[in-house]
Amino acid sequence: MKIFCVTWAPFSRRMDEIAAELKAERWDYCLLFKMKVLAPFRYLIMAFRTLIELFKRKPDVIIAQNPPVFLPITCWVYCLLARCTLIVDHHCIWSEKTIRYPLLSRVIRGLEGFIVKRAELNTSPHDVWTEKLIELSHKKAKVITVIDYVEELPMKKVSRERFCRTDYLVVYPGGTGPYERPDVAIEAVKELEGVTLVITGKKEFLKRILPHESDRIVFSGFLPDEEYFGLLREADVVLNITDEPYTIPHFLYEVMAAGTPIISSWNLPIAKLFNGSIYLIEENSPENLKKAIIEMQRNREEWVQKIRKLRDDLKRVRRDQIQELMDYIQRKGS
Repeated sequence: MKIFCVTWAPFSRRMDEIAAELKAERWDYCLLFKMKVLAPFRYLIMAFRTLIELFKRKPDVIIAQNPPVFLPITCWVYCLLARCTLIVDHHCIWSEKTIRYPLLSRVIRGLEGFIVKRAELNTSPHDVWTEKLIELSHKKAKVITVIDYVEELPMKKVSRERFCRTDYLVVYPGGTGPYERPDVAIEAVKELEGVTLVITGKKEFLKRILPHESDRIVFSGFLPDEEYFGLLREADVVLNITDEPYTIPHFLYEVMAAGTPIISSWNLPIAKLFNGSIYLIEENSPENLKKAIIEMQRNREEWVQKIRKLRDDLKRVRRDQIQELMDYIQRKGS
């Protein structure tokens, strides 16, 4: 049975990991990334190109990522013609998380409801999105949760002195998204002696905060994966400070694989899944984050043990969820 996992994105670590466990083929396709003004044009071209790829590969099962919803709809058209199985992996509910214009949000929500009901199976990265997908389909769709999980990281040893000349190293991955709050991290660290903050990501997307660069506020720029993962291992704590709702960013699983404690903004999926194993702040303020970093400095080893136990627990959860997905695919193929 040929399983084909496809995204319309420059990359998808989540889909890479699912494909590896299912022994599936992978394909990412992306045209004019982040060119929102050209969205209708580029989605049309991407749909035609994807159909060509599907007819060439002739898969038995397609796992297509939403968003954008136009990818699983394109794959659904192919499945009607080729009589193969469509599974939609919902990275999120696009209309609820990202689309800000009310009219456009309603249109996208209608399309998402359409494809959720027509996919033979839907998957999501946490139970909150799973429940919302079931509501979106008026309880007519089959939806299962498949959490992210990182087995091991391809990392190399990085020099701590390259990034940090103080005793304590805090890392903020990314910082380029519209909901992310590196500004909170910057203000908190400025008030803490002996602490360095490293913000990763391409500097061209960080122009609004680059003026804060100093000996203790460091912008690493883009790092190759092995160096980036090595930095996560070297950090004393890693931050996820964001206003984004309903999201468990993939890098939290990478941090767990590195064995490094986490301080995160509160949201419902994180609170439910991580359940006391990471330090949660309920309001994104420099004062709250400052208190969290001080607590982590005092009791770091305790938080290290918590994150290690959580990783062991989530490994079992992920194994059972992947097995449920595999069992479903095998039943469809028999």
